[in-house]
Amino acid sequence: MNKLYIISPLLAALLLGGCTIGPDYIKPLSSVPETFRHADANASSEYAIDQQWWKNFNDQKLSESIEKALQHNHDLQSAQASVDSLLGKFDQAKSYLYPQINASGSLNRKSVDNATSGGRQLNEGITSTYAGSLSLASYEIDLFGKVRRANESARAHLLSSEYARQTLKLTIASSVAASYIKLASIQSQITLAQENLKASNEIEQLNALKYQHGAINESVYLQSRSELESAKATLSQLQSLKIAEEATFNLLLGQNPQSIAPTPIDSIHIPDVPSLLPSSILLHRPDIAAAEQNLIASNAAIGVARAAYYPSIRLTGILGVQSLELTDFLSNPAKIWELSPSITLPIFTAGRIAGEIKSAEADNNKTLAMYQKTIISAFNDVDNAIGQEKIAKDQCIYQSERFKAIDKAYQQAKLRYQLGIINFSDLLLVQQQWLSARQSYQIAKQNRLIQTINLYKSLGGGWKEQTPVPDLNLLPSGR
Repeated sequence: MNKLYIISPLLAALLLGGCTIGPDYIKPLSSVPETFRHADANASSEYAIDQQWWKNFNDQKLSESIEKALQHNHDLQSAQASVDSLLGKFDQAKSYLYPQINASGSLNRKSVDNATSGGRQLNEGITSTYAGSLSLASYEIDLFGKVRRANESARAHLLSSEYARQTLKLTIASSVAASYIKLASIQSQITLAQENLKASNEIEQLNALKYQHGAINESVYLQSRSELESAKATLSQLQSLKIAEEATFNLLLGQNPQSIAPTPIDSIHIPDVPSLLPSSILLHRPDIAAAEQNLIASNAAIGVARAAYYPSIRLTGILGVQSLELTDFLSNPAKIWELSPSITLPIFTAGRIAGEIKSAEADNNKTLAMYQKTIISAFNDVDNAIGQEKIAKDQCIYQSERFKAIDKAYQQAKLRYQLGIINFSDLLLVQQQWLSARQSYQIAKQNRLIQTINLYKSLGGGWKEQTPVPDLNLLPSGR
């Protein structure tokens, strides 16, 4: 009966804890278009992009580079550590929903020898005291939902951090892909620049002989010298760009400086991405999810602030046993219990609580504005990416047609040279035009590939195999 008397107040208090102060979160309404401005009205909206979108480029080296970066990038490792830290804070916040019970035990041995008091001899010998107890640490009964709102805020902060990590992961993957494409393009341009340098050098040597024999004037010769030096400068500039881009690429992969040998850009497949995509795809963008979790956290903070107006009820207690003999401690010990409830109610705070509520509501309004801005920014980001990808696609087609035309002219020039219709100098001039058109096409393909990467990034990286966020409402650790 005594045990029930001790425990019943605690159970009653726990059963009363059903009220939660503060506004419940309601997802804000946002005005969003059904489709994007640059979308193709004839395309199908039933489409899903694989989360490992980089595999659509059909380049093994590219896929390996991105996967290595996702494992070894130091910024991503730092972001993961931040998530782990917030998971620990979420565990702490969740633990306050439950009583904290500690166990303790003690043994006290005391000896009295040759002791007198007032001429009388005291009892001598060794006295032992055995004790054991379970103590209830200061536990706040969450009658008004203050602890639950704090737990809700901690959970939202944790999810926001996880979504921020996913955003960083997407950024790193797209940055590695773009850097790899640039390296592939630069390397291909270096090969063309070397061929152009060779052709320019041959033209310069031929014109030098012609000038020496009076076949051409000095201005023609100096022009060929200028073209030669320009070819050297172009090659040197491309080599410098390759060194700088390799440094960027190595840093993204978290590796020491080393030379990179990408696949030739002509061999990299350009994936097809539909231009009509439903607006609901943006729900998969991690930055929007992170912004919403921040809004949930700020909304919960209002409840925490308002709860300060209400009483705070705390319980402390102890339930234990004590005995002077070990046999009695195990069989029939003395029983000790103590229950100490306390209540705290604010009477006069000089506007402190009202100020905290006002500050929390203002923070919530600010976070709401940032959430709405994130959505609008996402739509503009996707719309811009779709438009840029379409233009880059057209530019790639134009440059391809240009190259096909000059390639045909170059093949005819080689045939005419073999038949003796034109001289070698004329052939080299056509070859330089061919090299220039080839380089322009490679740059156009580079831009199209990068714009495709930007489109994947703006769409959230893909959701065909989207990994769900773990359920954090598990007890007691939240994992």
